[in-house]
Amino acid sequence: MKIILNADDFGKSVERNRAIDDSFKQGLICSAGLIVTGKHLQEAVDYINKGGYVENIHLHVNFSANLLEEDSDDIPLTETMRQDPFFCKDGKFKKYKGLPHKFSDVRKWRIVYRELVAQYKKFKEVTQGRADYKHIDFHLWYNLTYPVSVALNLFTIFHNIKTVRYIGVHQIQMNNKVFKRCRILSWNPRVKDIPATNIDYYLSKRDSFKDCKIVELYCHPHYKNGVFLDNSPSYLEHDRQPMLQQIQMLKKSGSFELLSWHEVE
Repeated sequence: MKIILNADDFGKSVERNRAIDDSFKQGLICSAGLIVTGKHLQEAVDYINKGGYVENIHLHVNFSANLLEEDSDDIPLTETMRQDPFFCKDGKFKKYKGLPHKFSDVRKWRIVYRELVAQYKKFKEVTQGRADYKHIDFHLWYNLTYPVSVALNLFTIFHNIKTVRYIGVHQIQMNNKVFKRCRILSWNPRVKDIPATNIDYYLSKRDSFKDCKIVELYCHPHYKNGVFLDNSPSYLEHDRQPMLQQIQMLKKSGSFELLSWHEVE
């Protein structure tokens, strides 16, 4: 099996930036998704350039602020999205935990597509042609909505995207009809569909992944009381292990090869 250890939300906050940079330095991750809509983008880019891991960076598309990140004032790059009350308030992304019901409005696909293109263009600009432009990530709920699914389908076609984080393993198991419809709407046969979950879930359910050739294990590195943790939703009721311990447990769980997204063929 091949495993991609990927960190989410680079550029989201000062704390997340430092934790992801430390994760690269300690060899705990293979790649990271960069968010280009936040005020801490330049700091993240400075870490990337100084650390010399720009080829392991890809775009993490963003359509909302995060309730978990107090310091994450995210502003859309397009005027149409900034002016749309569905997505924004006072020109900034609204903060959601999960998704609002009205996100099923497929007519919003044009607004989403323009913002997608703008974020991709900005990502190419700040990484100066040296990063991975063939993979994109989403917050896992957002591509499972009608307007994003339609926009994503067109975007992957016109920008020659090879891999996308489409859906999490836990979401597949929900057997939700809306998710299935959105997956069909976003489907591009040229794009690889690779299952994604967090490290905790994989460690507890790894037998169910035995037929997978590649799995993405995503994490959200941060520090809490001096302890280096992953604060991804666990979907499991147990105490969270320190991130270094998680990685050690992963490496003891069996033989596998570590990949970055840009190494996926």
